[in-house]
Amino acid sequence: MLDSIITLLYLIVIFILAIFSKRSKVNFNKSNKEIVTDQYLASKNLTLIESMGSLIATEVSALTFLGIPAFAFSKDFSFVHIYFGAIIGRLIIARIIVPKIYDKGITLYQIMAKENSTQKGEMLTALIYSISKLLAVGVRLYAGSILVAEFFHLNIIVALVIITTITFFYTLIGGLKAVVRTDLLQTCLFISGGIAAHFVIPEISEQSWESMIGLAHENGKTAIFVLDRWQEFFIGVFGGILFDMCTHGVDQDFTQRLMGAKTEKIAQQSIFFSSFFSIIVGLLFLSVGALLWSHFQFFNLPEGVKADRLFAWFITEHFPTPVKGLMLAGVLAATMSTLDSTINALSSVLWSDLWPNRDITKIRSYLRTDTLIISILLLIVAIISSQSEGILILGLKIASWTGGALAALFFSQLVWPNFLRTEMNSVNVLLTWVFNLSGVALNTFLVNGPWQWNVYYGMIFGTSYLFLRGRIFNKLLS
Repeated sequence: MLDSIITLLYLIVIFILAIFSKRSKVNFNKSNKEIVTDQYLASKNLTLIESMGSLIATEVSALTFLGIPAFAFSKDFSFVHIYFGAIIGRLIIARIIVPKIYDKGITLYQIMAKENSTQKGEMLTALIYSISKLLAVGVRLYAGSILVAEFFHLNIIVALVIITTITFFYTLIGGLKAVVRTDLLQTCLFISGGIAAHFVIPEISEQSWESMIGLAHENGKTAIFVLDRWQEFFIGVFGGILFDMCTHGVDQDFTQRLMGAKTEKIAQQSIFFSSFFSIIVGLLFLSVGALLWSHFQFFNLPEGVKADRLFAWFITEHFPTPVKGLMLAGVLAATMSTLDSTINALSSVLWSDLWPNRDITKIRSYLRTDTLIISILLLIVAIISSQSEGILILGLKIASWTGGALAALFFSQLVWPNFLRTEMNSVNVLLTWVFNLSGVALNTFLVNGPWQWNVYYGMIFGTSYLFLRGRIFNKLLS
């Protein structure tokens, strides 16, 4: 009962924050354009703490809370390699990408299309991004519903509907400012849950934390770098550089927080310093997986429970009250912080890129409609994902299928426009994506390379097409 009360209090606080954000920032005497800026860019008033905290909360989904412990349980700490690469990737975002997009528009794809594009080209680029985002976050939504379903003994679909409905309402109430403020609370909550697990698991196991981590270390479960597996380190770090640039630099979900910062400098600082916090959070939850592995050296594994569900099962069956309620609230926080960000980001894309030129005097009605459409689509993807295994890697792989194409288009329009000389029309966007998929297919089926390299193949193939189209084909036609 107390666990349920803790979860309910968390949800009440979330809605209070959303309502407060609306009252403090959304003045219905403002012009319609100002309301759009309020909703999608938080009136360009995000502080360093708000921007950075929201970035961390958005990337740390239930895949982190449940999937990363499962990765360490099954393997080791090598997942952290991608975070090392992210430091370099986010430095590039801060130095190159942020100056190109800050204070230039509502969405990244609108900014890309300003100089040398057609409306159809902009729409197709935004559509490719939106489909990829729906798939990736739908998987994350499913991951977050696992513990809710376990705790309340609900069907997984019922749990998905509940989480989506709650997130839909508070996202609609307060816009990006509400999303960011609740993200700050949610960041603190899921980190607190991870820390609590480090105390509770040893207590349940009747072992010391030091002995359990020591046992895991002796068996290679905490290994970050293994000399005879140096290729994994290379793949993870260098794969993480471009992968992170694609997930954080050409993704409206993350760039929205940068464009909503008070100043360009704050945007640059928030994206760069967030990489170090990501490493800390990653290690925190990898260590939970190591503790779980050590626990099950003394106790039998539950029959029929997959690695992806193991931490959720352990929380439900073994964690005491009220820590169990804290963990449930932590999973909800991790899930909702990713979901609310995506709903707001996709809503901005729908407004600016996919369904432009609508009557701005009806903005409030469109906000409700757009948010509802996106929430339903995410729910559908999550229900389909509930039949899948390996949710951590699946969720990350999806972003690698289109990230290279989006990066190629971004750099062709905003970084190398004079070199590539390519118009971002619908044909060029479509063929860039096709070439990107060809690169991903080459890496996956012929080279049998790691999925982290999909973005490299995709960007190289996509940029090669744009180069041939802009520098060679255009010359032949002239």
